Amino acid sequence: MDKHLKFSSKLEAESVLFDKVDDALVPKFGFSIDVVGSIYRQTGVVIHSKEGPIFETEAVPGWHVNVRGVGEDDFCEYEVNVQKPIRVWA
Repeated sequence: MDKHLKFSSKLEAESVLFDKVDDALVPKFGFSIDVVGSIYRQTGVVIHSKEGPIFETEAVPGWHVNVRGVGEDDFCEYEVNVQKPIRVWA
């Protein structure tokens, strides 16, 4: 099963999803992880510059991670419903 997760920080995500082994992060539970990290969305404000229009963005709160191969009840407390994912599994 695929899930979109949102943590309060990178540190929280790492502590929940990974073990540290010889200075490397290894998934704790044997599933696939796609760390998206920070997500930015357009605010609707357009800044005009010599190079052309620049669309202002703002950070979406949280640290975002996609996981694949977890059970339906895994990570429910971090799961978010995403209408239009910015990144999906191929």
